[in-house]
Amino acid sequence: MKIFHYRDIAPQIFNLLVRRRFRFQFELIPYEATGLSCRKIANLFLAGLNQFVLPRRPLGRPVFAQVEPANICNLSCPLCLTTSVTPSRRAAVLPFETFRTFIDELGDYLLLIVLWNWGEPFLNPDLGRMIAYARARGILTHCSTNANMRLDDARIRELVASGLDTLIVGVDGASETTYQKYRQGGTLAAATDNIRRILDARRRLGADRPRINIRFVVMQHNEHELPMVEAMARELGVDFLTLKTVDMPAVHGADVDDRWAPGDSRYQRYEYETGTRRRRARAFRCVRPWKRVTLQAGGEIVACEFDYRNDAAFGTLLPDGSVTAIWKGEAAARFRGAFHHGDNESPFCRACTLRDRVAEDCTVARVF
Repeated sequence: MKIFHYRDIAPQIFNLLVRRRFRFQFELIPYEATGLSCRKIANLFLAGLNQFVLPRRPLGRPVFAQVEPANICNLSCPLCLTTSVTPSRRAAVLPFETFRTFIDELGDYLLLIVLWNWGEPFLNPDLGRMIAYARARGILTHCSTNANMRLDDARIRELVASGLDTLIVGVDGASETTYQKYRQGGTLAAATDNIRRILDARRRLGADRPRINIRFVVMQHNEHELPMVEAMARELGVDFLTLKTVDMPAVHGADVDDRWAPGDSRYQRYEYETGTRRRRARAFRCVRPWKRVTLQAGGEIVACEFDYRNDAAFGTLLPDGSVTAIWKGEAAARFRGAFHHGDNESPFCRACTLRDRVAEDCTVARVF
């Protein structure tokens, strides 16, 4: 999940330095950060420099944050790594006070904050407050949901009024049978009803946000419904329809690809040789620990959202603590040093589902 390539900065130098705006894509959705402060612009360039020198303690601050509002979920998707299948992590909902500490310290530096990880964000009752608090600091906000909880009118109004930029709704089927094979415990009817209600509230309030992106994870059992999903998305009137390759962590068994990978190679995350994932020939250079920060629902700060067990947590953020002290602390420095020199033994890195992927991004197509 790249925010942008630093080579894309060069054509935007004038806009960045004079107009104080920067355009980029995240998961194929366009964003434009405007009214950038000198501090935020300088941090963007420092983050670019970090990618070349890879210091143990990065220059500047992160430009991108992933925050997990909750690590619990109302559904039981077979490939997901929520706390229900990860007993080493306690179930948690991120306190607003911890989030406020996080934003108060990093608000002058962040371009984008992604509000999800291994859980359903809307199970945090403070989600609307969190979005509004981040937007008040000029941070673009991006959230994801299965849209299978009952959202009353007040909650939907709060969502629209919060200033959320984009809301992904996971819809992995155009029929109930297909949808429920993966989104176990949910219904397609509930998801589409909530989409309609959010769009209706947006129209009533005269707002153009949040933009709604139906995200279809292409799998073996649902790829035949792609045309029907497109028709449904257009009928609903959403802003985007994107297609994503399925994440198949090895922890789910050696036959996980046989059970879930689609037959159409355009939507496969990996190339296969006699049924086995082919190792990627070109080098995989990951810079996540240098340009981003991930805050888990329990307050842990980790190198990457795929550290779902907190195997290499840098530390835990308390309401009166410091993000920077943890992100640049000794545990983080040791991790980056080992990571940079190829000595990283972290289980989540060894089992990385991104390393051998064919496409540069997990989201492989934007239909509209």
